[in-house]
Amino acid sequence: MSWLSVGRWSPLRLSRRLRDTYRGADDVRFSLQLALFVWRLPDRMAQQPLPAFLEDLRRAPRPPAPDLRASVERIDRLSRPWFATVFRARNTCYVRSLMFCRFADAGERALRIHFVVEPRRGDRLRGHAWVSAGNEYCEPPKPEWLSAATRFYSYPAEDGAA
Repeated sequence: MSWLSVGRWSPLRLSRRLRDTYRGADDVRFSLQLALFVWRLPDRMAQQPLPAFLEDLRRAPRPPAPDLRASVERIDRLSRPWFATVFRARNTCYVRSLMFCRFADAGERALRIHFVVEPRRGDRLRGHAWVSAGNEYCEPPKPEWLSAATRFYSYPAEDGAA
């Protein structure tokens, strides 16, 4: 075993991680675009009401993908290094859902973001968020979230919802 392969940050392991993460030339640019989105997210959300912000995300151009699964896999793969280092505190279901809402390509299907609130325990509310396209999820919600939580908000509104 040489010094090139010992340790998490060894040159050999680092080169493998980079090769596994950045598979094409466009992946570097897209990864930086994801990081910029996460970095600017708090300020952008503070500047406008949530429905207007979500509408801006919905109308933004998306990187093309063969299907939703491939799109989600690429977003997850390219955002993971940022969430593991620079944006560790922002690695929440809310931020990831907003990121999927902005960048995931569901083809002709509309993406819908869902926010739910769990029953109050103590002095804090807990909630969750996820994105769906029809019956397919970007990150599937845990069954206990669906059974115990109260639907708070979906955008765009589901058919028949006010």
